[in-house]
Amino acid sequence: MPGTAEAVPGPTDAERARTLFAEARTGTLATLAVDPAGVPFASLVSQVADDLGRPVLCLSDMAEHTRNLAADPRASVMVSEVGAGDPLARGRVTLLGEIGRLAGDERAAALTLYRSAHPEAFYVDFDDFHVYRLAVASVRYVGGFARMSWVDPAEYAAGVPDPLSAHRAGIVDHMNDDHADALVTFCRVFAGRPDTALARMLDVDRYGFSVLAADAPDADGHTVRLSFDEPADTPLAVRSAMVALVRRARS
Repeated sequence: MPGTAEAVPGPTDAERARTLFAEARTGTLATLAVDPAGVPFASLVSQVADDLGRPVLCLSDMAEHTRNLAADPRASVMVSEVGAGDPLARGRVTLLGEIGRLAGDERAAALTLYRSAHPEAFYVDFDDFHVYRLAVASVRYVGGFARMSWVDPAEYAAGVPDPLSAHRAGIVDHMNDDHADALVTFCRVFAGRPDTALARMLDVDRYGFSVLAADAPDADGHTVRLSFDEPADTPLAVRSAMVALVRRARS
């Protein structure tokens, strides 16, 4: 079944966490202050995740957080999903571990990655800026209200960011603007909601999509998830999957 009233397969929390860090270009760095000693110190930083999901940072020797790291490398970096509505209802992830300064080939590779994500970062050539990376020891994922977990660091490192993340908004808008009738049909046939009158896509990923279904314009909506027959890694693959679902539903 491509969808049911119950939960259907979706990204793991490790994959969701990797996707958030792959998308994020800024985050909150928390270090332990030198003065006053041991007090948490949070600051805004630019970041990019490497191929294992480790945050790469370019920090100035003059920054307070760099001074803190020199005394104690323990730190965390948090990023949050961007969107409308209550920010506490959106996803976020915090990576905990130790931050170390990179040198040699590791520095060169990390700096190239950082430049590709932050082409405007002229400061990377200043003598007081150096490249750092967080060695991930713990991962805390929060998917919104009542959804949270500690993710195994090895699973986080092995997780693959969702390939549709850059196309998500376009796919959602297209389905809601041009194929709302198909979304209603999906809810009626595949999600066990035969009285669905209105349906709006909320999100999409490689495994499937979520829809807010309502039985009347003034009725409360109910979120249902529907899955693709197989993972769809490109917008074209999503289109093919949607066409297949429409044919099956209308048959």
